[in-house]
Amino acid sequence: MKDHNQILQQGALASSDRRQKMASALSAYARMLTFENRSRRNLYRLAGLAPRTRDKVFSILILVCFALTFVLPMMASTAYYAFLVSPQYASEVRFVLRSSAPMLSRDRYASSMVEPKAKIVQDTAVLLNYIDSPALIQEMQGKISLTDYFGADSIDRLSRLSVNANQDQVLKYWRKHYTASVNPKSGIVELEVAAYSAKQARDLLQLVLRLAEMQVNRLSSGMWDDLLRSTQKDVDNAMQEVGDLRGKLRDIQNASGIFDLGLSAQRLNTVLTGLEGEIAELESRRTALIQTVGQGSPQLAEMERRLNALKKQASEVTERAAGNGTDSLSGYATQFENAQLNLKLGEDRLKSAISDLEKVKLVSSLQLVYVDNFTQPTLPDSPKYPKVALSLFFALLISGSIAVVTCGLLALLRKKLD
Repeated sequence: MKDHNQILQQGALASSDRRQKMASALSAYARMLTFENRSRRNLYRLAGLAPRTRDKVFSILILVCFALTFVLPMMASTAYYAFLVSPQYASEVRFVLRSSAPMLSRDRYASSMVEPKAKIVQDTAVLLNYIDSPALIQEMQGKISLTDYFGADSIDRLSRLSVNANQDQVLKYWRKHYTASVNPKSGIVELEVAAYSAKQARDLLQLVLRLAEMQVNRLSSGMWDDLLRSTQKDVDNAMQEVGDLRGKLRDIQNASGIFDLGLSAQRLNTVLTGLEGEIAELESRRTALIQTVGQGSPQLAEMERRLNALKKQASEVTERAAGNGTDSLSGYATQFENAQLNLKLGEDRLKSAISDLEKVKLVSSLQLVYVDNFTQPTLPDSPKYPKVALSLFFALLISGSIAVVTCGLLALLRKKLD
């Protein structure tokens, strides 16, 4: 423009020179506009021209997109969390699992004095998995009506459990209303259950604890039932063995005519002692009689006959008591000792089996695992959920991100079309 003014001011230049300089000035101005902004829309604006219809459409689309993706969602979120959302009360408890099973016989079961830590850890894992499983939902529905807790008309529609919800939907809904965590060092479990009234939250938490405890005990009782059957079988086998051994001893007694070996030996010893006493007395009398009467006297002959009979009887008793024959008392002694020893060992095994059976019966009748909640389920005074400020902040982040992405895509599309 400056060159153009100089040309007009000089006035002395030739007409062809003025046209050439004017063309050069316009060309330089056009290049300057092109380098400043390559958008034809901005070029039209700089040039003072009216915007095109397409630009108006894109501007309206961006405004509508911003309103739909940011303004309306934020207004709806604010209205919902401020006026419509149903407050949730959270009841919490802390507990540990403890076992009450006493120690059984160490030499039979190789058990330790206390419940192994691995078993407690396993029971804790079972309890937590049970709380998160459909089995708990089925057990709870058998005790209470979940629609009374989560499907009441007083609960807002977005938070309410549908009456026609299937099992998977109920399980997903339940997972949003409880939290559980365990300390790996101490084994302390923290459980929190949320409901739409303080009393319902506490009652529901107590029900969950009771059902979880019953489930863990059912698993443990199955193991003890198998052990009970095994020990009962051991007792039956031991009783059968003792019965057979007693039958063998009875057969020996019947065959020998001896009930008790010690008593029989004592009786034979008494008889033998009496016979030896009589023999000694007769011999003394015979010696005295020989001095008073002759050798052929009838009295001496009778005494000799009686003395020989007593000696023969004493010899028979001695042979029966300590002879080498199979019918002698010493011959039966080995059979009696073996039979009585086997019977004693069998009776000892029977006593041990009965003792183990009584222990297993005692343990199987006990509640093996206890949920020891050292804090009682709380009765909340104020609702814990939802956290309005945090929820609105997340709504702001989500809506703002969607609005920025959507409006940015529209702006990029308009720039590409330019």
